Amino acid sequence: MKTHQNARVILSMSAQETLLHDIYQRRSIEACGVLLGTIDANGNWQVQQIQPLQNTANSSVYFEFAPEDLLEVELTRPGEIIGVYHSHPGGFASASTTDRENMQRVNLEQEIPWVWLIICGPFNEAFLQRADGQIPLASILAYHHYSQEGLQQIAVQAEQNFRTEL
Repeated sequence: MKTHQNARVILSMSAQETLLHDIYQRRSIEACGVLLGTIDANGNWQVQQIQPLQNTANSSVYFEFAPEDLLEVELTRPGEIIGVYHSHPGGFASASTTDRENMQRVNLEQEIPWVWLIICGPFNEAFLQRADGQIPLASILAYHHYSQEGLQQIAVQAEQNFRTEL
């Protein structure tokens, strides 16, 4: 899969910590939720916070959250949802067919400019030690479905790495 040349996802320290905690606490199922932040003028997603949502499917291979849970976040944080995340506890390091269909439906058909993060496991003690308080960036896949370019992988940066590269 081609990586989009310009766009990137930048995760704040707070977002990284919440994400690590959520996926580790729900390591036997697909943890899921929404990304809160802003999309800048260059099309980069600046993720400031993570809002975990219940996986109503309670599955290790599928996630779904209740529409009313998503609506509640939208009503309390209007305009701040910039994406969705979920985990692949079994370690599958790619977007599934279902993931790809949902990305296309939301990004193109519904014209919602979300980015999609997939955090790849397994989330065992070795992962936690390797994480050292942050999710290894190699474990995070990001996607967006563009109208012209199709599904593209997006680079992911941790806030601390982004700042040191400036």
